[in-house]
Amino acid sequence: MVDTALLNWTLSQVLALIVILIRVGPLLFMMPVVGSDSVPTQIKALFSLMTSLVLLPVVPVNASMLPVTAIGFLVFVATEVAFSATLALFAHFIFAAVETAGQMVGIQMGMGMAGTMDPQNGSQTSPVGAYWHLVAILLFLAVDGHHIFFRTLVASFTWVPPGTLHLGQATYEGMMRGAGEMFVLAVKVMAPASAVLFFMDVAMGIVAKTVPQIPVMIVGMPVKIAVGFIFVGMSLNLFLPLMIKNFDTLGRLLPKLAMGMGG
Repeated sequence: MVDTALLNWTLSQVLALIVILIRVGPLLFMMPVVGSDSVPTQIKALFSLMTSLVLLPVVPVNASMLPVTAIGFLVFVATEVAFSATLALFAHFIFAAVETAGQMVGIQMGMGMAGTMDPQNGSQTSPVGAYWHLVAILLFLAVDGHHIFFRTLVASFTWVPPGTLHLGQATYEGMMRGAGEMFVLAVKVMAPASAVLFFMDVAMGIVAKTVPQIPVMIVGMPVKIAVGFIFVGMSLNLFLPLMIKNFDTLGRLLPKLAMGMGG
């Protein structure tokens, strides 16, 4: 039996729900963890609809925000998708840094061909990158990193009214700075294991020159893999606080990025 409350919905309420859904849907489909390729599309669509229904009586939207022409509606949708994509891409920089660090360490360990499927992005990555990536996802959820998106999403309807978007110099500089910090974070994550593997290469080169009878290529490969995994595990003492610090920074910068796109 249909709930009587649903029958009392007016056309303006339905249109206001569409306005919210056009912004909420792209953000949830592209944000880290929730927007992963491993999450079924039906689940993400249902989650987007549920979130939009929750926000309907909370955010300041109305049916008049929807354009009346087809071209205007397409521009409206493109604007909202660009807004959501900018926020999601900024957050993905952290996870991309972790995956890049793991890929570089995996290559140094001699495991460049031993790729595994990354469930977050649906792409191939090294076992070290997959491991660090999964740990980063667990930390992201443990520190309520996903709440950053929902808080920013709710406030964004006030900062950036639907259908309006201002991509100025500040937004461009913020994204470029985020991309730069991605590589800095990747170097910090990979530094302990990478440094040890580098010195192992130097040591094996010295052994190969001084004692040519030792088959360095045969003996050194399993040793590098073993030492690499040991230091990857030991580096978690530095990895955990580093990631928590970056997630805290994300929580401060993401609202500012959204606010800056309001003009």
